[in-house]
Order: sequence, then C-alpha cells, then structure tokens
Amino acid sequence: MPELPEVETIVRELRPVLPGKTFQKIDIYWQRSVKGDAEQFVEELTNSTVGDVFRRGKYTCFALTDGRHLTIHLGMSGRLIYSPDEKENKYLRARFTFCEDRLLHFSDMRKFGRMQLWQANQSLLPDLGPEPFETERVLHLLSETKSTRAIKTLLLDQRFLAGVGNIYADEALFAAGIHPRTPANKVPKNRLRRLSLELPQILKKAIANKGTTLSDYRTPESSSGSNQFYLKVYGRENQPCPTCSTLIKQIRINARSSHFCPRCQPPPANFLLIPYKS
Repeated sequence: MPELPEVETIVRELRPVLPGKTFQKIDIYWQRSVKGDAEQFVEELTNSTVGDVFRRGKYTCFALTDGRHLTIHLGMSGRLIYSPDEKENKYLRARFTFCEDRLLHFSDMRKFGRMQLWQANQSLLPDLGPEPFETERVLHLLSETKSTRAIKTLLLDQRFLAGVGNIYADEALFAAGIHPRTPANKVPKNRLRRLSLELPQILKKAIANKGTTLSDYRTPESSSGSNQFYLKVYGRENQPCPTCSTLIKQIRINARSSHFCPRCQPPPANFLLIPYKS
C-alpha cells in the first residue's frame, strides 16, 4: 500500500504540472472508485481548475480554485499516472483529461482506492490525526496515550498519526528497539523518545528515496522508488538482522504482518502474562 513517503513523492511530481489546469473531461470506469454518486462527481468536477496539489496523511489532495477539494486515496494498489497519451490498462478506474490534452490516469488493480469531492464548506479529512514529522508532538501523543493496544497497531491508526503504514511502522520500531506487540502504554519513556526521533527521520529518508517499490507503487512518471534497498526489517523474514545477525521474524498483529529482530527488539519481561489486544 502506498504510504506517506510514496504519496508525498506523487504529490511532488504532480505539483509542478497540475496547478492552473482545468478538468475538461472525466471518465469513470468503475463507479465504486468514487465515494458518493459517480455521475454527480463527474458533473461537479468538470470544468473545475486545480489550484494546488498537496498531501494529507496517505491522501493526494487537489485544492480547486473555487474552494473545493478532490482527494484520492490509492488503497492497496492504486497508481496515478500522468501521461500525454492513452495507454491500454485493464486496471484503469478513472481518467482525467485536462484542457491541455494531458491525461491523469487512476489505475487500481485491487479496487480499494477511492476518490471524493469535498465541498468548500466541508472540513477536509477531519478524522485524520496529526502528521508524524514533529518529534515533540509525536512524543507527547505517545507519552500521553493510555491505549493497551500493541504499539504497532497504534502507529497504524490514522486517527492517531496520519500517514504511517506497515512498512515504516516496522522500520521505526526496529530503530527504536521496541517489540511491535508491546502495549502502547507500557513502552518505556526512553524508547518512546527514540521512536519519536526515528520515525520522522525514516519517513524523510524514504521521501528522499522516492518511496518504497515492492510491487505496484510507481511515481506518476512510472519510475520506481529506491527505498526498498534500505529497509532493515520489513520484508526480510529469515534474513539476518543488519545490527546483530539474528534472523528477522514475522508475526501477525491485528491481521497485519510485522517484522522485527528478536534480539534488538526483545518483548517485555512479562510478555507471556500480558493479554495483548490486537
């Protein structure tokens, strides 16, 4: 699934080219890709002009010049492809044609992606938590939580922090030396401080590497990210830990895979006695 660094990369490629362009035609090939009525979505978006492109959490956001917003969540396998020509694509769910004959394709193999048009008087994405880049704010949230959920589950909760997904939660917990099943309210303060320092840095490095390409993710210009070459634990089950050479393990927490080093991320002393909620 595209996470914060992948979406930020997409936004940075679209921001220089889309502002000022007008939606001349919108073709919807799978109506459930639209949240709400697809016909109304097309009617209301046609002839609207893009004022800005930005990211919020895992959402690509288009600010329209009339105060409304278009948001696109890529789901598990969504891609945005900015191209001057039409290409055959059996996973194409929507196509946006601009007045300058440039095309923005929304491709989504697994059909979990969603597009939504927000009115000017609506609060944009009100359920999202804060962005995870300010160390002190992240530390405050982590220190104040009373949640007994696994720390990995809490990091994936978009209402708690916006944009963190499976890849970067695993990487940040490894860097902070925290076992992913540790109850959030039981993580030692010094580990929380380290996590609040490591998480923003890991995300920033991934953005600099244009995201992690494992299967579907590509930039709007169809290039791959390179952050996959720098992952320490994610996707490295049964491979040696880069720090201590212990084999990386994979477990499931709340139906999500979690990768960790048993030595660098030891469980709490009373691990077997804690009734983990996942």
